[in-house]
Amino acid sequence: MTAQENSAQAYAVGDIIRTMESFGPNPAGSVGIIYELYPDHDAQAFNVVSVLLTNGHDIGSFNAQEQVESLTWIGHAGLDYTYSSPNQLMADYRDGYFEQAFAEAQLIVENADVADVEN
Repeated sequence: MTAQENSAQAYAVGDIIRTMESFGPNPAGSVGIIYELYPDHDAQAFNVVSVLLTNGHDIGSFNAQEQVESLTWIGHAGLDYTYSSPNQLMADYRDGYFEQAFAEAQLIVENADVADVEN
């Protein structure tokens, strides 16, 4: 998948996304990482994905239709994460578990932005 394609079935843990709309105080264009996948029983071919933004906001889970409407795939960061609970997710964020992945995400986003300007 290339940047800017929206395909619900292509997401994996560690994928970098950009939001296409605001979520609470987080503006459209916020960058985040997929930290969890689980089956969508209403759409058996697709997974529900959960997103953690770079500022630590967990903006929740997105079914296949919501993924297409609200998320844009940017790239993949080298993140291996197994979600266990909201409290553990926040502790892992505070302890810096996601720092390297978010740094990779920022580089990918900056490079994508430069490529968009050059085209």
